[in-house]
Amino acid sequence: MGIDGEKIKQWLIEEGILKAEIPDERAEWHYVVEFPQNSNQVSDVLKPIDKDVVIVISGIVLSENHYKALHSLSYEKKRNLIFKWKMDLLFREAEFRMIPNDEMLQRIEFSAIIYPDELKKSVLIKALREIFRCKLYVIWNVRHEFDKTNSIDSMYL
Repeated sequence: MGIDGEKIKQWLIEEGILKAEIPDERAEWHYVVEFPQNSNQVSDVLKPIDKDVVIVISGIVLSENHYKALHSLSYEKKRNLIFKWKMDLLFREAEFRMIPNDEMLQRIEFSAIIYPDELKKSVLIKALREIFRCKLYVIWNVRHEFDKTNSIDSMYL
């Protein structure tokens, strides 16, 4: 029994968060969603061809200003800040990757895997919520650390 992409698509439509269905040669199906609704926060929900799982994935790209600010910190201060993020994110349910690495951090990618035996609408929405909370954690930390004004500087993937 495979994972029903049409059922997943219907759940996303019911929640009003489906934005697009995109062709992906590495996936049986691949949807782009905006979660929470009307937030401009985009995530991907997909079923890889070679695995019987649903993957929810999204990330944060540091704006040019935030990237420069982070990498202009002293080595020790940058190291401590990123270490704090890693330790805090370690205890979230989503997995994370710092890209290209934590020394030259440009973006952070978050993902959650849902296995067929646990796949239901509430689990999918919980995974999207978890990814969103991880993104908020980074957004709020970066803004707290580097923004001395209330200017909105996007850092979405």
